Amino acid sequence: MSPETLTAADDRFHPVVRERETWTETSWFAAAVPERGMGLWTYPLFRPGLGIMACTIYVWEPNGSEPWELPYWRWWWHMPIPAGAQPTSFELPNGLVYRTARPMSTYELAYAATDGLRFELSFEALHPAHPLGVGGGIGHLDQLGRVEGEIVLHGERIAVDCVEMRDRTWGPRRENRQATWLGYSYGAGAGGFAFHASTRLDRHTGEWTLMTGFRLGADGVRRVTAVRRRVERDGRGRPAAIELELSDDRGETLRLDGEVVSLLSHPTTPFFVWVSLVRWTLPDGSQAFGEDQDTWSPGKLRGYLAGRRRAGEAQGS
Repeated sequence: MSPETLTAADDRFHPVVRERETWTETSWFAAAVPERGMGLWTYPLFRPGLGIMACTIYVWEPNGSEPWELPYWRWWWHMPIPAGAQPTSFELPNGLVYRTARPMSTYELAYAATDGLRFELSFEALHPAHPLGVGGGIGHLDQLGRVEGEIVLHGERIAVDCVEMRDRTWGPRRENRQATWLGYSYGAGAGGFAFHASTRLDRHTGEWTLMTGFRLGADGVRRVTAVRRRVERDGRGRPAAIELELSDDRGETLRLDGEVVSLLSHPTTPFFVWVSLVRWTLPDGSQAFGEDQDTWSPGKLRGYLAGRRRAGEAQGS
């Protein structure tokens, strides 16, 4: 496969090309109910070299961010990967089902539990999957799609009709690396507008650098070529507002001001993530809805929060 090329095979497990014990594949789907600030995640994480997987399912709203505060959360660790399972096609003993109707395009998700959550959702891609770092047997893809269906949460039926994201990653994930700080932002609005930007903080310069990004609109897909990112935080260091400025391959710049509507605290391997549902405002006053993922190595987050505390203590002295 040439670099930055995606095919239907990327919906399936990839050969383990190195570091068998840390080789990881993920298959994340999201859904949202924007009018009530509700988010839903399904996040299977596979370690094919070890024959095991983990799976998390979250539903969150504005009234809490920690797992025990959420309307629904479940974690499963060290589950055997079912025989015949693929990242976008499986039935797990915990009740989560993924079905691929059309590879790289159309998917069905279902979940049925006895402890308060059921859903049936469909995902229909809005654009070809967007690659990041594909080559040498490793890679990542991002894809926005129309998500429709129903959530039944503690007996309440909730209709779902939104534009949300899925992504896939395959490659090593090393728990001993503690220097990462990433941003992952996206949103969709009226008229087919949507955007995505992945960023990384350069630990040498202290500046955010673009990893990848794109814009969708009536004139097709534009490639994001540069990004400026600023995050305003609350007293606990959590995101409260996000400001993005995206430059694209047609020489235009777009500013987006994001208000955090609700927040999820998401530990995974090897990261910790503040997942924010965000209402983005564009310069013309129109709005888009999506997410911002503020992703940290735990050690780096610990150091950052300790520095904030010391600065606050110094100001108060």
